[in-house]
Amino acid sequence: MELDHLDHEILARLGQDGRATHAAIARELGMSGPAVYARVRRMELSGVIRGYSVVTDPAALGSPLLAIVRVTTRPLVGEGDSFEAMALAEPRVVACYDVDGEDSYVLIARCASPEDLRRLLLRIRSLPQVIRTVSSIALVTVKEPGAGASK
Repeated sequence: MELDHLDHEILARLGQDGRATHAAIARELGMSGPAVYARVRRMELSGVIRGYSVVTDPAALGSPLLAIVRVTTRPLVGEGDSFEAMALAEPRVVACYDVDGEDSYVLIARCASPEDLRRLLLRIRSLPQVIRTVSSIALVTVKEPGAGASK
């Protein structure tokens, strides 16, 4: 699906405020409410808009520490991927990416404390295919998903 300038403007407004009404977006863009509704619906049906979510404050929920963990694994022949299964089941892992390059995976974890991160790293390192992990702790969040849409 090709998006035009107005579609991108609508997405930007929804990215800033997912609860914005079609009428409010229409006023900002000089459109009618039904026209905005039709465009949003078209983007939903085509999969451009996959859903709506709540943006929470991890610190308020008890997980102020954000860690970026690079993981290098070896292939396991005849066994399931225990690393991916762990990443899917582990609530501290908020995102996991199978990447190209020196590392096998990059994951984003939210932990309650450095000790909590240590426990997570021990769990990851205990998996048979994990060769090494390299961790970084975010000191300041400059930009993250949920802070507005981009092209």
